[in-house]
Amino acid sequence: MGPGLRALLDTHTALWMAMDPSQLGAGARDLVMDPEVSRLVSAASVLELAIKHHLGKLPQAAPVLADLPQAFVGWAARELPLTAAQGALAGGMDWEHRDPFDRILAAQAIMEGALLVSKDVAFDSAPGVRRIW
Repeated sequence: MGPGLRALLDTHTALWMAMDPSQLGAGARDLVMDPEVSRLVSAASVLELAIKHHLGKLPQAAPVLADLPQAFVGWAARELPLTAAQGALAGGMDWEHRDPFDRILAAQAIMEGALLVSKDVAFDSAPGVRRIW
């Protein structure tokens, strides 16, 4: 795919990378397995996983949440913190989608110049977001 390419993993993508990479689409799998691609996991995705796990919606996330640093190291991902500028873009983005986690990921993908690795076609209508699956 090429050096310098950045891939921001959607929450479900990060979980599947850690637990069952066979669930990834072919394009997503090729991208995230490329050693020259920089893989990013948003702090917002970790928050989403933790909330959904706490609510009982994602019990399978327990091992990933229990050892996040090792999960990231295992597939050479880097944590992407949320900045105020990204938060402002997420909140003010001209996009009908209301999910706050998706809005943050869209803003981060735009500001980081990263492809968003997601199965969620809702991102296709987000202005400036390039999605791959």
